[in-house]
Amino acid sequence: MSAVFTTLDEQSITRRHRRVLWASGLGIFLDGYDLSIMAIALIVLKDQWHPSSAALGLLGTAALVGALVGGLLGGPIADRFGRKTIYLIDIAAFFFAALLSGFAWDIASLVAFRFLLGLGVGADYPLSSTYMAEFMPKDRRGAVMTWIFGLWMGGAVVSSLVGLALLHTGPDAWRWMLASGALPAILVLWMRRNLPESPRWYLRRGRVADAERVVAWLAPQLSAAERRAALEETAAAMEGARRHNWLDLFGKRYLKLTLYACIPWFMMDVMGYALAIFLPLMLLHLGLKTNEQAVIGNTLFSLAFVIGWIPLALLIDRIGRRRAQIIGFLGDALGLGLVGVLLVALGEPPFWAVATGLLLFQISNSFGPGTTTWIIPTELYPTELRASGHGFATAVSRLGAATSVFLLPTIQATLGEAGLLFLLAGAGGVGVVTTLWLGNEMARETLPESLARKAA
Repeated sequence: MSAVFTTLDEQSITRRHRRVLWASGLGIFLDGYDLSIMAIALIVLKDQWHPSSAALGLLGTAALVGALVGGLLGGPIADRFGRKTIYLIDIAAFFFAALLSGFAWDIASLVAFRFLLGLGVGADYPLSSTYMAEFMPKDRRGAVMTWIFGLWMGGAVVSSLVGLALLHTGPDAWRWMLASGALPAILVLWMRRNLPESPRWYLRRGRVADAERVVAWLAPQLSAAERRAALEETAAAMEGARRHNWLDLFGKRYLKLTLYACIPWFMMDVMGYALAIFLPLMLLHLGLKTNEQAVIGNTLFSLAFVIGWIPLALLIDRIGRRRAQIIGFLGDALGLGLVGVLLVALGEPPFWAVATGLLLFQISNSFGPGTTTWIIPTELYPTELRASGHGFATAVSRLGAATSVFLLPTIQATLGEAGLLFLLAGAGGVGVVTTLWLGNEMARETLPESLARKAA
């Protein structure tokens, strides 16, 4: 292990680490905010524009398809040109797309603006995660990334409250809801304005002097001589190391890791995004009577996230990402399967019974794949593939989300609520199997690097 990585890995968490975490994590907040505000906006929009099932699917999936493209593009750009290259551009795209969504004049224009917004979100996912991972000490990396990923659900809860407040502001309520996402985007832009580049990326590019400045900022307790010696040792170890490219993700060395990063996340998004987008509408079919009740139910459902999230943050560096993901997928499948069985057996089961199954899903998902599938890809690849690998996994996950959300109205109309829930529960079962088969544990391990053969 190189001296500089040892130093960074064994540090205590400082205020500068926390600044990196907040500036990066608020990009995750925007994703949670936007997804949930769209779910509420659809309640108002469907009564005003009366979209068909296909149009409803397009509105739900436009941002997800954009995120798919953004993940594919953003990861390789960040690996080649640096994390900071797109750190502000992606959030600026989100800002303008959120504003424009509030001025959409028909379904086609709203779909286009939602796609642009998704580009920003998708590009930010591999960037935020790899940036955080490359700055965090190894023994606390899983915990702090879990804590910060809670901002996703924080965004969902805040947007639910904003949506509830705007619900009765008139026929343009949905416009105010969608445009409101521009406000937190301004905060993220301000917080990211002068963050440093990743020192790991600088070193991999041979820019030792630039890396030294960042290490001095991050670890000021080291003397100039200590920093220089550590960086020179690391640079020497990296000299002559083979350069990776995007296609290496699918080569013999990394293919299994890529499958591990992608398949469970695909399955998680098949379940999670379908419920996140359409839960308020589903609740109206499962026992609730008014739009207000559906929005309040959606908010309470979102808040249940903390019941699984807090234990995961406390345990993830002890039990590992793989075990937590398996436990979570099992709970996901059981919770959704329970609601499906109740619907088949009782036709119209009491709402408390339905809520029990949905809460089991939410708690299990937040303890496991809802968070772990985002963390795992950051830890599998060396620096020059880290953002690319995470970006590709992000794209695959959004393919699952987009497919699920687009087809959900049609599946629900064809198979009914119970059939849909059984299908989603099956995705949880596939998540269990693939995590068991492909899983590679990286808890408390140093992030991998490509070192020269002589230094191996």
